[in-house]
Amino acid sequence: MKTFYLLVLGLLAIGSAVSALSLQYQRLQFPLLLTQGSVQDCGSPDDIFHLESITVTPDPPKRGENLTVDVKGYLDEDVDAGAYADVRVKLGLIKLLDTRINLCDEITRIDRECPIEKGPVHINHTVELPRELPPGKYQVFIDVTNYDEKHAACLKAEFRL
Repeated sequence: MKTFYLLVLGLLAIGSAVSALSLQYQRLQFPLLLTQGSVQDCGSPDDIFHLESITVTPDPPKRGENLTVDVKGYLDEDVDAGAYADVRVKLGLIKLLDTRINLCDEITRIDRECPIEKGPVHINHTVELPRELPPGKYQVFIDVTNYDEKHAACLKAEFRL
């Protein structure tokens, strides 16, 4: 996630889900940690955000290095105050994070603001991954809902650090 617009919002969203993995070391920030081969769109055709592509550099991500996430998609409706993302992050069987984030608050971390107007969405954001992140297999689940309770997007990702 910024991301985790809506993706780094929720995909951002997803502003920096990777940074969120180091809960003891720093506060939640988003762009999403999504590698091309590890991301699954778990949403439906009725969602208001339609993911076209996610590019992550480097792939796979590396602790202590910059991670750049490039997200492209399309919004059928505006995203405004009240939109949120439910985010779960696991390291192996251990749940590191299970929280709801306010998308409009988080998107300001990537120099964007609400409302996000319907139409094409392109987010490119770089974040440094903390060296303190423990190595292992991570699982990220992000479920995004708009201010009017319409389902916006759903993403699952698996990666190793």
